[in-house]
Amino acid sequence: MNWRIAAASAIGTSHTKNEKPCQDSVRVRLVQTPNGPVMISAVSDGAGSAAHSEIGSRAAVTTATYLIENFLEAGGLVRSIGRDAVLSWLAQIQMAISTFASEAGASTREFACTLLVAVIASEDAVFFQVGDGAMVVREEGDEGWSYVFWPQHGEYINSTNFITASNAAEVIEFDAVSRRIKEFSAFSDGIESLVLHYATKTVHDPFFNNMIAPVRQVPNEGLDDELSESLLNYLNSERVCARTDDDKSLVLATRYEPGPPSADAAS
Repeated sequence: MNWRIAAASAIGTSHTKNEKPCQDSVRVRLVQTPNGPVMISAVSDGAGSAAHSEIGSRAAVTTATYLIENFLEAGGLVRSIGRDAVLSWLAQIQMAISTFASEAGASTREFACTLLVAVIASEDAVFFQVGDGAMVVREEGDEGWSYVFWPQHGEYINSTNFITASNAAEVIEFDAVSRRIKEFSAFSDGIESLVLHYATKTVHDPFFNNMIAPVRQVPNEGLDDELSESLLNYLNSERVCARTDDDKSLVLATRYEPGPPSADAAS
């Protein structure tokens, strides 16, 4: 079964109050290759203190997915993606952001943002990340969800790394696996506290079990606009905003066959 996907970014109530734009960006692409479909997910969270970080985050996800699509369409295989290729992509993403900064007559620091990317083929996957937020997966046969990288936080919970920093290539995390990933989610730090247990470094399974259930029911492959709109409404809901005032992004993807709603969805 091919991927069915919902994705959304929602502005935080603190940004609305301070008349700031949503600084999160998300972009998901499904690329058909001779070896089967490949899903590309990119999530970026612009630094709250950076004047143009919404442009930086948008440039980051757009450039990242563009580069990876070009690689796949030229015949590249996910299992052949190594750390050097990822560092090359990172440099090109930084260059794209630097171009925006030059045109605006501003420092690249004013475009600071994080970046979380997943490239998932039938039996192989590559992940890389700079900054906070996280990606979680459920592999075939697994009951629960596991994180790919733990969010990058500095000395304080609200400090992290950004792709615009000079040490981005040193702090980037990279992983390549040869396993069949059946379900995937990525999210910005705006909802970290809702979905991760910091003390035990574990994933809050019930959240993802509940959220993935409607995605499993989507009959058509690819990004579902209606479900993505429903996800946006959920992220904007009073229930979520009462627990976080930050921007928040969430990607949900599954390749389980559509079937009866899971027991978790009713809990």
